[in-house]
Amino acid sequence: MILEMRNINKDYPMGKSTLHVLKNVNLDVREGDYVAIMGPSGSGKTTLMNLIGCLDVPTSGSYLLSGKEIASCNDNQLAEIRNKQIGFVFQSFHLLPKMNALDNVALPLLFGNVKKEERRRRAAEALKTVGLEDRMTFFPDQLSGGQCQRVAIARAIVGKPTLLLADEPTGALDSTSGKQVMELFRQLHESGSTILMITHDANIAGYADTVYHIFDGVLSGGETGGE
Repeated sequence: MILEMRNINKDYPMGKSTLHVLKNVNLDVREGDYVAIMGPSGSGKTTLMNLIGCLDVPTSGSYLLSGKEIASCNDNQLAEIRNKQIGFVFQSFHLLPKMNALDNVALPLLFGNVKKEERRRRAAEALKTVGLEDRMTFFPDQLSGGQCQRVAIARAIVGKPTLLLADEPTGALDSTSGKQVMELFRQLHESGSTILMITHDANIAGYADTVYHIFDGVLSGGETGGE
């Protein structure tokens, strides 16, 4: 089991009252799973993604990632977990404009204290995996939106993370580029990656093997998906 959430709650104080954003969420993700969590705006899916990605901690409940209790981790430990165990893909590509594709992909390895020669080798390998071996020296403004997202995916997988976490990964793309990106996720899953995708789009969720729904902070479902 890679991810185990039990009775997860996330509350935010609002003056004299409390906003209950997540309510007793339970979720299991096993190695090799491809899971989608689908919900509309305001459903709590972004808050849940932040907890899964160790960008935040729950108010109550237990979250085990590879057997480690996340709620007990300090900020430095959470940062190390994000760097070593989770690969992030966001709707906005978050590429550094003054770095070429190779250096953007290698950046997480720099933070992980990997030596330069090894960083560049692994970044080149990741770019080849996403079909951009001929764009390594290109800067973000020289790439299409779909290519930028593939660079972002290469950056997410370069550290061989335990979990690939994608938040609306086709949201900024046209339909053709979006389909190409989803096919890439399918290939990564078939090669062994564990993927958890957050989306509002049923078509995107349909690529996953298992689909959950979140509404008003309550997670339900777990039914088999598949396109």
